[in-house]
Amino acid sequence: MRRFRIVHFSDLHAGEFPFSHSGWLDKRLLGRANFLLFRRRQVRLPRITQAAELFASLQPDLVLCTGDLTCVSDPGEFARAEQMLAPLLEWAGDKFFYVPGNHDAYVRNEQCRRALAETFYRLNGKRFELPELPQAVPLDGVEMLLLNSAEPRSWLSSGGSFAPAAQQRLEELLAQPCRGVRLLVNHFPVQTADGGELPWRRRMDGAGILRQWQAAGRFAALFCGHIHRPFLADTAVGLQVCAGSLSIHGSYSVSDINLSGQANATTATAKELINATISGL
Repeated sequence: MRRFRIVHFSDLHAGEFPFSHSGWLDKRLLGRANFLLFRRRQVRLPRITQAAELFASLQPDLVLCTGDLTCVSDPGEFARAEQMLAPLLEWAGDKFFYVPGNHDAYVRNEQCRRALAETFYRLNGKRFELPELPQAVPLDGVEMLLLNSAEPRSWLSSGGSFAPAAQQRLEELLAQPCRGVRLLVNHFPVQTADGGELPWRRRMDGAGILRQWQAAGRFAALFCGHIHRPFLADTAVGLQVCAGSLSIHGSYSVSDINLSGQANATTATAKELINATISGL
């Protein structure tokens, strides 16, 4: 069997406090309070270093990070996250891909937005910039569709948006001939573990469109994060692989894709070719 292996992790939430003075004047104040009161006791950042060794031993063909490198998108947090990912990036190289999460696009502050854009560019091997998403990445028998649905939201929202421009661009990509097992990579799930809809505060606007497209077989699986408890959802909509939080629960996913005997686009987009499992450190 010709196999393509994906190691997938998410939601590092590398906090860096204190942060810049402007962080006291926007939503970062709420995020900082949440970190100090709750998340600080949950996050175990040494797991990132531990994971780098383990992931290397799994010999993946692809390593995915589905966002939330940071807590409040402060530039210092992005720098810290990159530093902690350095051992993984050293061996993964161009096998590594990252899409942002809602905490990476936490506020509209210009310095924070620039830090996200620059981090995204570096982590993705300087192959493309954030505004170029959605982006199709053809690999050896696999086609990844990278989607960015993270955007600054109100103080009470931790959701995102599959905006009309992104919908049009992704639909154009899906209309192209399939160049392998087609996978969508996005921070936000489109359904819960039992196939339900996420609570309004955490959901992605436009998720229903992605559910329709996946149910129609236009891509084989969705790789995501956002929900800190990992899960595999194989419902009428399709296969969804949520890695959970690497730093909070030590969770990640490993997916082996059977590339043997692909004969046509129908076979190439079938979820049955994917053997996905959830693991923990």
